[in-house]
Amino acid sequence: MKRTFTLGASTIPGEYIVPRLLSQIIRQLPDVELRVDISDSRKVFERVKKGNIEIGIIGTKYDSPDVAFVSVVRDDRLVFIAPKGHPLNKIKGVTINDLKGLNFVGRELGSGTRAAYEKAFKDAGLSMDDLNVVAEISDTSAIIQAVEGGAGISVVSELAAKEAIELNRVSVLNIPMHKMTRDFYVITHKEAPLSKDAASVLSVIKKTLK
Repeated sequence: MKRTFTLGASTIPGEYIVPRLLSQIIRQLPDVELRVDISDSRKVFERVKKGNIEIGIIGTKYDSPDVAFVSVVRDDRLVFIAPKGHPLNKIKGVTINDLKGLNFVGRELGSGTRAAYEKAFKDAGLSMDDLNVVAEISDTSAIIQAVEGGAGISVVSELAAKEAIELNRVSVLNIPMHKMTRDFYVITHKEAPLSKDAASVLSVIKKTLK
C-alpha cells in the first residue's frame, strides 16, 4: 500500500513547478502517493511553521526563526499584461504614471506575487490607491482569463502567462520601473526532524529544480 505525503504549494509552484516534479517523484519514490495542497504563500508558510505539513514551496520569504528557506527557482519575472486592444498598447514609452486610474485585477492578500508587485510599485512611486482595483483573484489562470476578457490590466508570473502571451491572447506592457522578480523557496521547519518520506521528497525536489 502506498504512503500518502502532503506537499504544500502556493499557486504558481502548485500549477507550474510541482507538475515538473511529479514524474521524478513517481519514478524515484514508487511507494509514495503525493498529495498537493495549494493555497497562498502565507497559508503554506503558517502550516509548515505550525507543523501541519513538513514541506512547502512558496514565492515569498518571510522573516522567521522557525522556518528554513532554500531557493530552488530564481528570478521568476513578473510582467504587466493587458487585454488585446487596450489603450496602453497604442502608447509608445508607457510610464508608471500612465497606470493611474486604470482597472487592475489583483492577487489576493497573502499571495507572493502580490507582495512582490506591491513592493515594486512602492519603490517606483505608485500606490495601490492610484489604481482602480476591480477584483482580487486567488487563481493565476483566472486572472489571465479576466485580463483577456477585458476586465483590466494585471501583474502575473511570466512563467504562468507564457502560453497566453505566445498565443497572443494578452499583450505584455513594457513599463520601465524597478525589476519585478521573485524566487521560489522550499520551506521546512528548522527544529522538527523530517520523516523518511519527507526527506526523500525533499531530495527529489532539490535535485530536479537545481
